[in-house]
Amino acid sequence: MRYYTLPCLFFFLLLMMAGCRKDNLTPPRETAPTRSLGEFIRNNYDLSLLSAAMQKAGILDSLNQPGPFTCFAPDNKAFNDIGITSPRDFDTIDAESLLRWVKYHVLKDRKYISEFPLQMGNKYTTLAGADLYVSSSDAPYIDKTPTESRNVFVNGSMIFPAPKRNLALANGVIHVIRKPLNYTPGTIQDYLQADTSLSIFVAAMKRFGLWDGLKEKGPFTVYVPGNAAFRKNGFTADSISRMDPDKFQQITFAIYPLMLKSKHIFSTDWGQINGQSGAGNSMISVPGFAILPYYFYNFYNDTEDVRIDILMEKGGDNTNGPQRLNYRNGFANGADRVVSNGILHIVDDLMLYPHTLRK
Repeated sequence: MRYYTLPCLFFFLLLMMAGCRKDNLTPPRETAPTRSLGEFIRNNYDLSLLSAAMQKAGILDSLNQPGPFTCFAPDNKAFNDIGITSPRDFDTIDAESLLRWVKYHVLKDRKYISEFPLQMGNKYTTLAGADLYVSSSDAPYIDKTPTESRNVFVNGSMIFPAPKRNLALANGVIHVIRKPLNYTPGTIQDYLQADTSLSIFVAAMKRFGLWDGLKEKGPFTVYVPGNAAFRKNGFTADSISRMDPDKFQQITFAIYPLMLKSKHIFSTDWGQINGQSGAGNSMISVPGFAILPYYFYNFYNDTEDVRIDILMEKGGDNTNGPQRLNYRNGFANGADRVVSNGILHIVDDLMLYPHTLRK
């Protein structure tokens, strides 16, 4: 019997390790999945911060109900990129806001990648009662991309390719996303007034007759330089208030809300703005200038190329301001802030230098 003792002990230890191991992001290939969505999130190392947020908000167990649900799930790295590294970080968020935020990542329906139409801005209502937007496109320069391999973004956040998409569960499906979704109730005006780091932009919108438009139905897409961007160019709220709008071209500040034209453009819609793949087709035209929001994710080395280029309308570098802007505090923090009547992108510089646009 002693010849069997060591093998038996080894086998027993393996069974114990298997019983304690948590899931990875690829569930077993089950004909009929038996695990529920809430259970899968709770037992997944890569989704441990999402699990903590859902538990604190009191919603995780409800995702074990029949559903069906679709969850757009930020992984731990996505949370780390916005400064959340521990479950304790959720303690700084009030309970109502956290619950609304968590619910905003869940649909009361089961949606696989193949079910998102090949276009920008497909609208779906979340458990929070607010809408989110899914854009699906062929891969750049590759027409008729296989359905499951399409580029798909939700509110400007990339859905990772297989095996991190279409995670089938008994009561729904999970798609892992590049960054947490950012939604705030209220209008663009409400958002800007609540954020004191954007007060100089508010002063500019008011002085140049653009402020009232930002409470209308929209939808609007607004690029917002923070106070630091104005100050490094020599502007304060007081100096803005003393500017004479009649002495400047309209585009000087109207470029930021895109002339208040109805547009709903996320940072990652670069391949679809004009209905074609490729950055060269993705310019937003405004009088005299063109804005090129560019995004490319390199799956081989897990890096992103993210930027906003400002060009002259007829081509060539911007001669009235910087050629390139970045999102303030990085792409995960600055881009794609959704409100009821549009999207805000917080940027780190002015798009145009006012002194170059005097009449």
